Amino acid sequence: MSTRRSPIIIRPSRRRQESKEQREQRKQRALLVAAAIAIFFILAIPAYGYWSNFIAPPRSVVLQVDNNEYTLGFMAKYLIGVQALTGPLNMSKEPIALLQMLQQNELVKSGAERKGITVSADELDKEIKERMIGNSPQFADLPDDQVEREFNEAYIQYLNTANLSEEEHRDLVNNNLLKEKLKDSLGDDIPTSSKQAKMSWIVIPSKREEGEDSMIASQKAVETVSRGLEIGEDFGVLAEKYSQDRNTAVNGGYYGWVAEGAFGMLDETIFSLSAGETSEAIDTGDTTYFFTVSETEEERIIDEDMLDRLKEVALLEWLREEQGNHRITSCFGGGSAGGPCDWQMDWLAKRVRTALPEDINQ
Repeated sequence: MSTRRSPIIIRPSRRRQESKEQREQRKQRALLVAAAIAIFFILAIPAYGYWSNFIAPPRSVVLQVDNNEYTLGFMAKYLIGVQALTGPLNMSKEPIALLQMLQQNELVKSGAERKGITVSADELDKEIKERMIGNSPQFADLPDDQVEREFNEAYIQYLNTANLSEEEHRDLVNNNLLKEKLKDSLGDDIPTSSKQAKMSWIVIPSKREEGEDSMIASQKAVETVSRGLEIGEDFGVLAEKYSQDRNTAVNGGYYGWVAEGAFGMLDETIFSLSAGETSEAIDTGDTTYFFTVSETEEERIIDEDMLDRLKEVALLEWLREEQGNHRITSCFGGGSAGGPCDWQMDWLAKRVRTALPEDINQ
């Protein structure tokens, strides 16, 4: 008996079963997805560039003191305002000075609070008004309401030019007043008399930041003064010609009576000189000094200007010690290393420079 085999049914593949129209639809969907992805990347590249150049940098925290943060955007805003008030800035120095000021402000606020030092609203208002219109005689005979209008107009114009809100400006002025009060408080421990020397000096900055030509010129000036003093040339004549402290240079380098402790590391040289002696060149890295002393006294009353300088020194010493009581971090630098803190200086300089009026840029 023969067996019957089941017929083999050959079915067409699924792909063959699809109609031409269905295959076209699949191709179109794939093309649409690919186009969408391409458009996403095309748009994403400039969007990322905009974000990385204009959105992210201003939000970058460049200084943190405890829980208080300062951003690169705040620095740009502040420096653009200063530039509008004073003219083009030295961007190799001004940002560093600003960071130092902001850090000091936080330390001063903390120290003043511990010492119970405060600034009243009336004191703050008075200080701001004096800064805006001063005690000029032109306002002496004006009615109070007119003086107030003059002040308000001047203040609004100043805030607009300085690129500051009223709150930001009041905070800065408040910090200055706290600093003065703290300085006076620290000055209570300074004696009214001390050892002093009557001295003249020649001041020659290294000018490294101004380029090689300026630095070489400064070095030559130092060498010229050194040789001149060695062969007995007059100190006052050399000071008038070479000293960069023009306030004293016009008087032959004469500074006046200096109290011990007023010049930090330079004190050792100043107070090692006897009357009539002149020092060799004293190079501190940034500046070279020459000193001559005409008179000394073991105990002399400290005059008001010198007392104020001693208070400044006391404040700076207090700030140095106070740093150890706080958590301070900074991320601000420049260069080509490509690190997380190596680009802020360059971005800030470009941002401030592009904010200059066209006539200055040209």
